[in-house]
Amino acid sequence: MQQIVESNKTLLVDGPASVRLTSGKAEVFGYHIKVAHRIVVRQGKRLPFYVLEKAVFDVSLGANASLQETDGSTIPTSWSKPLEAILAVQKRPVVVMVVGESDSGKSSLCTYLVNNLVAEGQRVAVLDGDLGQSDIGPSATVGYASTSKPITELFGLRLENAYFVGVTSPIMAFAKAVEALGAMEAEVLQREPDFVLVNTDGWVVGDVALRYKEALVNALKPDLVVGVQVQDELAPLINALGNDIRMVVVEPSSALSKRTAEKRKALREMTYTRYLKNAKLQCYPLSQLTVEPKNGVPKSQEPKKGLLVGLYGRGSKFLGIGVLRVVNQARRVLKVQTAVSAKPSKIVIGKVVLNHKLQEIAEAKP
Repeated sequence: MQQIVESNKTLLVDGPASVRLTSGKAEVFGYHIKVAHRIVVRQGKRLPFYVLEKAVFDVSLGANASLQETDGSTIPTSWSKPLEAILAVQKRPVVVMVVGESDSGKSSLCTYLVNNLVAEGQRVAVLDGDLGQSDIGPSATVGYASTSKPITELFGLRLENAYFVGVTSPIMAFAKAVEALGAMEAEVLQREPDFVLVNTDGWVVGDVALRYKEALVNALKPDLVVGVQVQDELAPLINALGNDIRMVVVEPSSALSKRTAEKRKALREMTYTRYLKNAKLQCYPLSQLTVEPKNGVPKSQEPKKGLLVGLYGRGSKFLGIGVLRVVNQARRVLKVQTAVSAKPSKIVIGKVVLNHKLQEIAEAKP
């Protein structure tokens, strides 16, 4: 359908949908959209199309998708503050850590920062540390990508490497999650980008969450921490960091859309589906593999449900994910459903359990 939107208004589109600008001028998180370019809005996601000059959109809405208009831009003016602070840092690369509770708009802020930085001709790397709502790489991993071009969302970036943690919340793997982010940051820095944006998870409330975020700061040593604060939930972290690390606090976008637990689960499952597209059942002899943890292989495995696994090549090269479908202890063989065609040298057993439709059943108990 055709949607005409006047200038200085924002068209909010909730997916699944596709949007094509047929005339006029509009932008998404600072990305100026080209006429005739079609943008896909994923299920469970919302994109704000801010109109700079009266625009006509061709919009296709999927099941349960919707759109609405609102006056002005949904990008807070405070978002310019971290951008100014980032560009003012003289050293390169600049490491920026973004924190905030779930659905506060951290990914949207990262997208806005990416677009404004690449517009300045900068090379930007994004390290995604949100295990449960990963935009770069499959859920249960910490992954990174780099770009010198604008984007409409982080999901559009191409995964370059990842660290398989095996759970969808750092609560279940505090130390491993910190280790994963530290390892991926070290690898990213070797590529010498101008800026590294670290998008973190939404676990910010409580003493353990505070210790986790402090551990991340100590491990990553960011030059700047940017906090998206809805009320005063980041106050303990702000006090804990004190004057050791510069922190800029911004308000969330007015276009925020809170997601239910079911929607968040559906988004995770979309990442599994994306990285298991055209997957086949592969047979791997245990004698030719390093398996982590050593006692992680179950004695038997029901094919209808299986553990999510991470597959690695030589060194730390992440090949992709798979689902452990069959364990044959007699023949010392694992059968894994995966889209990875290369022969792995290491398999890391996770705790996420998926059924034959790649839907989450539960996370295995430690």
